[in-house]
Amino acid sequence: MYELFIKLCSNIGCPSSYSEEVLKQLRSLGVTELVNEGPVEFIGGLRLLGKGQNSFVFKCKIRNLEGYYACKVRRFDSSRPSLLNEAYSVKLANEVNVGPLLINYTSDVLVMEYVNGVPLGAYLKQADYDSIKAVVKDLLTQGFKLDSIGLIHGELSRIREHVIISNRVYIIDFESASRLTKSTTNVTQLTSALMLSKGTIQAKVKEALGLRDTNTLIKLLQLYKVKPSQDSFNLILRFLGLLN
Repeated sequence: MYELFIKLCSNIGCPSSYSEEVLKQLRSLGVTELVNEGPVEFIGGLRLLGKGQNSFVFKCKIRNLEGYYACKVRRFDSSRPSLLNEAYSVKLANEVNVGPLLINYTSDVLVMEYVNGVPLGAYLKQADYDSIKAVVKDLLTQGFKLDSIGLIHGELSRIREHVIISNRVYIIDFESASRLTKSTTNVTQLTSALMLSKGTIQAKVKEALGLRDTNTLIKLLQLYKVKPSQDSFNLILRFLGLLN
């Protein structure tokens, strides 16, 4: 039932102590199967939901629960000592209905809701203007919710890798999350990534919103950064035509 992880470890030379500890944690979380499916192909034809410098994400099944889930496993060569900071951050985000639902966790494994959807970039390429507006408003609103609880995602400047469109809009991957600081906010990072950076996706978003005056938008973002509030956030939405 854990053959996928065992084969992966064999291919990349995981220390036996690490492999044994992860297997122990998978069992304790009730993981009954790691499924060889996903958009990411790894060494030896293994399929994963995702991989990064700090973790691998497997499609999995959980005892006494129907359907599939996502199991995020810390890599043995990760610079992070555990996944506990990410677990706490996802729990906080879930409290304001942001992010995949965290089911359970240990120090090296997170079990989360499986989000079967389309990456943001691919979605925006084929979406009509009304759909783009809806996604932008949803994302900015989620960013404001995170700001309101003092949690900064930390990676939203690379938005294509951290948003999936499924039955709803999901912000994923909170491994770099930290407490909110005066230097940045989720709303400013999202707005910059969606509209102020250069690229075909940003051009399409600006066209959908009819956005030409980026200088005024930047001033509103600066105002929001100084004092994040519902009022300063509403000014941004209203300027973008996303709030009546």
